[in-house]
Amino acid sequence: MKDLIALAEEIKDEKLRKKVIEYINNPLPKHPEIESTGITIENSPASVKRHHKYPGGLLEHTIAVTKMAVKMAEALEETYGIELNRDLLISGGILHDLMKPQNYQLKDGKFDHLSDFHLDHLTLGIAELYRRDFPLEVIKVVASHHGDHGPVSPDSIEAWLIHHADNVDAAINDIGIRICQARSREFGIDDSQIYKIITPLKLYEMRKKLGKDKVKEFLKEKLEIKDE
Repeated sequence: MKDLIALAEEIKDEKLRKKVIEYINNPLPKHPEIESTGITIENSPASVKRHHKYPGGLLEHTIAVTKMAVKMAEALEETYGIELNRDLLISGGILHDLMKPQNYQLKDGKFDHLSDFHLDHLTLGIAELYRRDFPLEVIKVVASHHGDHGPVSPDSIEAWLIHHADNVDAAINDIGIRICQARSREFGIDDSQIYKIITPLKLYEMRKKLGKDKVKEFLKEKLEIKDE
């Protein structure tokens, strides 16, 4: 969590910075019918079936999206001579998925959607941002991070950057997830065992540099899988 807090500390506007850090530290919605799922930002996945589907995945995704959006903004500024709002990028990146832990449950050692599902993470997130009096521009960035498939489309460069950073990180991680799932099927194990020893992108990198056979050797050694 310290890396996420460190990102929030980069927000220059003091009032916004304090709001974001308070939200990170106390994310549970203030509603009498919503109880904590027991899943924190720190140990939550970012999805239950696809990208970042492992403990800590949400934190990785949140940090990656925020940092990518800032880096893309820097490239646009240098190339086109424009000036973008760093505070909006950082706050939007950090806040865009923070309600996901309220959609999940840990059942039989696996993450799943709540059986008594209340609101999706985006709807719940927008409502909570309004309740906490976040600036409208920040709310709009979060509300539009699904692009044209969300409740509203992005209406600023900053909002588009968050949307595309979100998609890129999810898509790249999903490729790594599929590699892990392929190896887990081959070994007859649950893919969650792989995520305990290596991240999907590190495994993807290993396969690219060393080849599939080396990946299999690595996993068999780490997971103590014996040849039949």
